[in-house]
Amino acid sequence: MMAYPVLTGAVLIEANGAALNNAGLEKGLVENAIVVKQIRIGRLRFPYVSGQAWRRWWREVLYEDFGWTPSPVTREEKSAYTEGNPIAYEEDDLFGYMVARKRGRTAGTFRRISPLKTSLLISVLPNVISDDFGHFSRNLPPGTDIIPFEAEHYTAWLQGVFTISLTDVGRFMVGEMYDLPEELAQSNGGELEPEGTDGRVYRLPKDRRIKRVQQVVKALARLRGGARLSRNLSDVNPVVVLVGFLDGGNAPFQRLFEPDENNERVVLNLKRLESVLNDYKERVLKPADTAKALYFGYRPTVLANEEEVLGAFGKESPFNECIEVVGTPQQALEKAADQVAPVFDRYLS
Repeated sequence: MMAYPVLTGAVLIEANGAALNNAGLEKGLVENAIVVKQIRIGRLRFPYVSGQAWRRWWREVLYEDFGWTPSPVTREEKSAYTEGNPIAYEEDDLFGYMVARKRGRTAGTFRRISPLKTSLLISVLPNVISDDFGHFSRNLPPGTDIIPFEAEHYTAWLQGVFTISLTDVGRFMVGEMYDLPEELAQSNGGELEPEGTDGRVYRLPKDRRIKRVQQVVKALARLRGGARLSRNLSDVNPVVVLVGFLDGGNAPFQRLFEPDENNERVVLNLKRLESVLNDYKERVLKPADTAKALYFGYRPTVLANEEEVLGAFGKESPFNECIEVVGTPQQALEKAADQVAPVFDRYLS
């Protein structure tokens, strides 16, 4: 049994004429200037999508395509929180919560660290943000001035990483400042099974834990969402993914994508990936002795060094030892979802 199995991955999203996550109003050439979120490094500007926004897109797909019921939200004067019931609500289990109840049998403060962790989605290329000027003039009375406005958008490849702690999905600690109040754990109607004999940790049956992980992974292949879609419609499905299983809570596939030599297209940094795989070669988790631990899927023509990447993955090397080229991004994510059960069986009780 390995110490801490995780499913982790790197994704590349192609945002086309998009403004997926806005920062609000900012002083511009006109009063109504809406700017996108961006990170500045010196003179370089990189648009990004916040982890909160990305996670919301992900949850919405799980609601709509996989039948997850949103956890009810309680709104108080200075706070809001979900039901905080990870037994009944999958999103409370996978996405975590902070609950502070003042009344009732389950009063107290309870928090769950999200087993699903995400980075920002950051543009690979810098300085791709463009200004867009418009005006409202439709059906205004004669002689009325038009109303100008300004916005930003970009065409960019956005990269990010995620991890899902397989150990923590469907596993709950009992007590104040932990996952569950004791009353909820004990009145679960037989849905939970104790881990150990001290009554401090409970977990869902293995088949339910596996199903929740599988649905989260499959939902990523259907990702959709973003701001200003009525006039900046862009597909946010991943166009390249590298996803698989490791022992440890790290997300080592950071910044695998970088600009090409002309600063126009994106390449997969094979040197960086090889360095990571050399360090993690003892920590890849194979579903079976003859299986690969990592799955690569891509849209043709996206990567400027596509031929080099496929050649490297196809020959004897650290890549070939653990990476399987599956096909499309969706096929790679579905392959990873299919391997969740064998990984649970092999590395988790």
